[in-house]
Amino acid sequence: LNISYKLHASQFQVFSEPARFVICSAGRRFGKTVLALIDLLAVAFAKPKSRCWYVAPTYKQAETIAWKMLQEMVPKEAILKKNEVKLEITLVNGSEIALKGADNEDNLVGVGLHFVVLDEFSLIKAHVWQQIIRPMLTDTLGRAIFIGTPRGKNHFWELWLKGQRHEENYSSYSFKTSDNPYIPKEEIEKAEKELP
Repeated sequence: LNISYKLHASQFQVFSEPARFVICSAGRRFGKTVLALIDLLAVAFAKPKSRCWYVAPTYKQAETIAWKMLQEMVPKEAILKKNEVKLEITLVNGSEIALKGADNEDNLVGVGLHFVVLDEFSLIKAHVWQQIIRPMLTDTLGRAIFIGTPRGKNHFWELWLKGQRHEENYSSYSFKTSDNPYIPKEEIEKAEKELP
């Protein structure tokens, strides 16, 4: 997999985690989406005919946050076909990558998945994971990565605690924005003074 994005050390920690379900709670601009898309692409390239999804709270967010970035990451020669309307890419090895919104639950039902990213998971209804996505990983023994910024003690926090307790298949990480070495220190210091 030869892509133009590189992982910084903290991102690489998460990327290298062997647990089946990985939870990454991190500050804004840490690089969560880049990390998750690289993880998704690694699976899509390594497992021919795999099905990999990126799920955001809404379809529009999936398009805005990840579609352009995903297209930039995938080498043109690796793309068999692309559907701009459905936000789908099929690789030459038969793997399918699709961007989805958790706001349209009917569009999430029915297929087996090998890998799924759940972005800003605290804004996605808990049952979307428990009742819809999790069963889709059963027959494939698929993996999932949950990313987002902390938003109180909700279902994202509960999953993160599972990883902290090292429950079977779960591992969790927590990072600050400052753990991204590409953001200038002075910018972080200014933001800390200006933002709540």
